[in-house]
Amino acid sequence: MAALAAAVLVGACTPSTGPTGAPTPPATTSGPTPSPSATPTPSPSATPAPSSAPEPTPSLDPDNEFWVEDDTWYTSDWFAGRGRVMIGFGCTEAPYYSPDPRCPGGQGFHHGIDVALPCGTDLLAGTAAEVVPPDSRGRLGGAYGDTAFRLRDSERGIDVVIGHPERVLVTEGQQVRPGQRIATVGDRGAPDGCHLHLEVRPSAGQVSDAVDPTEVLGLTPA
Repeated sequence: MAALAAAVLVGACTPSTGPTGAPTPPATTSGPTPSPSATPTPSPSATPAPSSAPEPTPSLDPDNEFWVEDDTWYTSDWFAGRGRVMIGFGCTEAPYYSPDPRCPGGQGFHHGIDVALPCGTDLLAGTAAEVVPPDSRGRLGGAYGDTAFRLRDSERGIDVVIGHPERVLVTEGQQVRPGQRIATVGDRGAPDGCHLHLEVRPSAGQVSDAVDPTEVLGLTPA
């Protein structure tokens, strides 16, 4: 019995052999050889196209009233940013002026150009000039506000009147250069909101001598 048990144990530990007596290799599972996983190539990030959104519209004073059909936005050497014309030079239906014999239907006459601009906008010197006293009484009149001032361009023989500023950054006798900050936009003395009133007169001239300031103001469509 002991010999028989030993034979059984020996047979359990002996590998099976093929017809020739060689050990039979273990069976393998057939199938495709897995390929190494491909490393994905990152695609270049797209460069965003430049924004074509229009420039934001400046926030004008809600009190502004416009008495011209021109709704163009303009830039000028006389102010930062851009603005719209409220009242042009000459006869106007705007109710702020006394009837003038030059104008039809009882219209008044406006002696400058008013440009609506956001309150506090920088006003700039559009020419080399000297800050001179407003007039012999030291002021231009209540219609211009109590901070209005005058610049004298001796080369062209003209005075440029700046009306309604909130702050004046220059003093009488000062020489200013083109592009220099001279004031900020306000509505002092104005019933129709913050704006620049720019008026051109011959040197030392009075309001009745005012001429069309279009060329001096140099408005350019924005």
